[in-house]
Amino acid sequence: MRMFKSLIVILFGLSVALPGAATQKFIWLTDSSPDQQPQQYRQALDVNGVTLDLLMQGISDFQAEPVQTTTERAMAMLKTEASACAGNRLKNAERLTFSYATAIPHTVFPGLRLYSKSSSKTTAWLKQQLNDQQQLSLQHLLKSDHKLHFAVGGGRSYGEQLDTLLKQPQWQHKFWQRRSVDMSAGLIDMLVQGRVDLLIEYPNVMQHYLAQQSTDTQLTSFSIQEAEPYMLGYILCAKTPEGQQLTEFFQQRLRNLSQQKHYLEAHLAWVDAADREQLTLLYNQVFGTSF
Repeated sequence: MRMFKSLIVILFGLSVALPGAATQKFIWLTDSSPDQQPQQYRQALDVNGVTLDLLMQGISDFQAEPVQTTTERAMAMLKTEASACAGNRLKNAERLTFSYATAIPHTVFPGLRLYSKSSSKTTAWLKQQLNDQQQLSLQHLLKSDHKLHFAVGGGRSYGEQLDTLLKQPQWQHKFWQRRSVDMSAGLIDMLVQGRVDLLIEYPNVMQHYLAQQSTDTQLTSFSIQEAEPYMLGYILCAKTPEGQQLTEFFQQRLRNLSQQKHYLEAHLAWVDAADREQLTLLYNQVFGTSF
């Protein structure tokens, strides 16, 4: 009888513990939303959301709760929310002080370029500043006497070399910073409307937003000497036990999913048709595939 009672106690204890194995919800910080207004500020394709859907297919242990926010707010929430993650983010030393990052990239995409209105005097002058590799040095442009005004995203990372230049106090008067959930679209609007001379942006982001513009504005892009030829986005999670568990989960999922053709196709749908061959080569190089 005593053994029977002991068994009942054990079984009751197990039944109480089972809810602890229930689905773990986490915050997925994103700057994209299908409901974003104005409508022209919506991304034509949210690669962050599409790849998240692929990563979470067939998963019952974790459940994502997307929260749309600015880059600055997302980084702040990684410091305060125990179960928060942000995808498609550049990994740098500062961010690794408050977040874990997947060792395997979440996304790969063509590097940053410098954009100007094709009909502007600025574009004509920039063409004269190209080096032998047909690139522009941002440091050279900042040091020049030419009065240029750049649009940049507040709290955004542009890679180590560009971040170093953008943070130097002597250049701050040359940068107009935007901080909002419609940051990229708003920055592009500023360039199109002639409120700034130059914009540093990713080709795929430019292509998708320009496709939603009602005006047909011709822009010229330039390769930037200090920018990487391609960029890697990682999943960052809060530096907590929950965040570490989520990071390990995403790492395992990325290890498997990146080897599948439909994960590449999610990337290809994100760029212009002319860039898809180059992106496939980059993807194969980064993920060790042979598509």
